[in-house]
Amino acid sequence: MREAIAGLELVRLPGGTSVRVTSDISPRNAFGRLMAQRILLPKTRRDMRRIARQIVDFLRGQQPVALPGLSVQQVSESALQAGLEKLRSAGLPKDFIDRLEQMLREAPDVELTHIRSLAVAKRWNADSWEVLSLFLHATRSGLLDFRWEILCPNCRSSREPIVTSLGQMERRSHCDVCQIEFDAQFDRSVELKFAVNPAIRRRDEQIFCLAGPGGKPHVLSQTWLEPGQERDWKLPATVRPLRPRSSQVTGSVTLDPLELGEDRPDSIRTDASGFQITYKRAASQTSARVHNPNSFPVVLSLDEIGWSDDILTAARVTNWHKFRDLFSSEVIAPGEQITVGSQVILFTDLRGSTAMYQGIGDAPAYALVRDHFVALTAAVDRQHGAVVKTIGDAVMACFSRIEEALKAVRDMNRELRLSRFNQSPAGSPILKASLHVGTCLAVNANGRLDYFGTTVNLAARMISCCQGGDLAVSDEVFQRPETAEFLRGLSCAPQLSEVSFRGFRVPHRVWRIPIIGEGQNPLAPQS
Repeated sequence: MREAIAGLELVRLPGGTSVRVTSDISPRNAFGRLMAQRILLPKTRRDMRRIARQIVDFLRGQQPVALPGLSVQQVSESALQAGLEKLRSAGLPKDFIDRLEQMLREAPDVELTHIRSLAVAKRWNADSWEVLSLFLHATRSGLLDFRWEILCPNCRSSREPIVTSLGQMERRSHCDVCQIEFDAQFDRSVELKFAVNPAIRRRDEQIFCLAGPGGKPHVLSQTWLEPGQERDWKLPATVRPLRPRSSQVTGSVTLDPLELGEDRPDSIRTDASGFQITYKRAASQTSARVHNPNSFPVVLSLDEIGWSDDILTAARVTNWHKFRDLFSSEVIAPGEQITVGSQVILFTDLRGSTAMYQGIGDAPAYALVRDHFVALTAAVDRQHGAVVKTIGDAVMACFSRIEEALKAVRDMNRELRLSRFNQSPAGSPILKASLHVGTCLAVNANGRLDYFGTTVNLAARMISCCQGGDLAVSDEVFQRPETAEFLRGLSCAPQLSEVSFRGFRVPHRVWRIPIIGEGQNPLAPQS
């Protein structure tokens, strides 16, 4: 055979789906033509009909797996029961434990080597954090193992050796398929998966077709261009940013619908030195004329830039207090620095704490401050963040999402107003908080995961802009839609100021957001 192009198209119909399977085979000689007509075509028809019947039975609940013929190894009954008993003693929901047991017993071998907890939560129609908590406890109980993978930014796959601990991970990685080197990014390309523990059930490590659409949902379209060839390329309609990409072309271009407005790509020229794109005004996207001016073939693909929602990034899981409690030793290797492209950093401090120590004495004041740490940690944990460290009365916490950090600040103030912390006879210390988002470095600081960089420094400096019962946010945070939504629930208007901070060459725009309204809590003397 010289070339084979296969395709599968799903069309929604009333009450069902039409499946259209196509294959276009170009034989190299007469023997290939005979083989295609007499062997490949009849076999393909038989196999596809059999697979379609199996999938229909699976969707009706009459088959346990979607694809036939996948092996299922037997579990070690004693090891399985010992692990399940540990889960039960941890107080986890019984229905979750039962579902996990069923998966470990019945799932095909290949489905238990790269388990994505967020995808499992979708299948179970369950809360993703509750499922993740189950999987973390299952790992502690010996039922599952960690698999940390560094995903290539192009093909979104990993062919690196299995890494079972963050301490084994290196910052620099290489993709043999795409022939590129790239840095691991905690919030994008470092993913936590799970695998069944070999003591529970033997694992079957298999690698499937790298180019299969099931494994590459971010690749929306591909086309092959011979040297000098031109053709029309149908472009899918989407509201998400796209990226034309080719291993034979240097660099890439972003097609963002929000920035393009009514402009659509009209022609795409794939010069080896880079893409050249012209645009036209069009009501909707149809197709673009693509041209390969080179003396060699070009494979052109159109990718969605956004990463899959099923990917549990290292930043997302290590930013959760429960993960840090269960796996405090899971840190990167000493000396390694891994970039976090977008990290939300929160600092808090107490106004009036000095007066409280002087008014009621060190021991009672320290007890109240300790209670304040407990309340703040609980608020951070509920919003899926993590307390990185405490410094005196101050707390540094991290989150993956701005809306979660904002809700945590709101909860902190609410809980402190309702606690015995608010009953101090020397006057109630009031919470100050500052929030910033940006790039930072994840490092191993004395055996704990910590963060450093300009983002962290600015978040710490902004606490000086607070008066108490308020939140100072950078302009980067204030301009986000999550902040606009948060402000709709507050009665006090934010206040803008230009502030010059020590160590920064230019002033920064800082927004002070009152969290506690006037009259709700008197301001104590400044500590």
